[in-house]
Amino acid sequence: MKKLITMLLIIIVSTSGLANAVADEAAAINVLNSKWDAAVNKGDTTQLVSLYTDNAVMMPPSSEILSDRGAIKNYWDVLREVGIDVYAINTVDLRVDGNTAYQTVLWEATRNAADGNVIQFNGNMSNVLERQKDGTWKIKLQSWN
Repeated sequence: MKKLITMLLIIIVSTSGLANAVADEAAAINVLNSKWDAAVNKGDTTQLVSLYTDNAVMMPPSSEILSDRGAIKNYWDVLREVGIDVYAINTVDLRVDGNTAYQTVLWEATRNAADGNVIQFNGNMSNVLERQKDGTWKIKLQSWN
């Protein structure tokens, strides 16, 4: 009986430690999400592309596959020029496996067209994130519709 109680205590303690580790990872990834939203909404595409790995790949809807930071920056610059000025992402699923995280988000965007019309867009996005040596996360692969 004493061994059983000891085993149960070990399981409870190790499980709570795991839950805390998962919460810590989610919090660190939420920092990335907040920086991403802020950079898009400010139109700071230089800051935005710093949130992607050097070898990131982005697959936006109705576009070619973008495979370097310069192409990714240009894409966001063009979106800004056509009036996309409000963008938000909300995580609906997050799985962390070592130094890789798999994130599913819902996104919303607003375009203020030159003629004064406001157009709302939304969809879903998949991100593969990579933990950096300093413990932060960056986007390695991004695809959305």
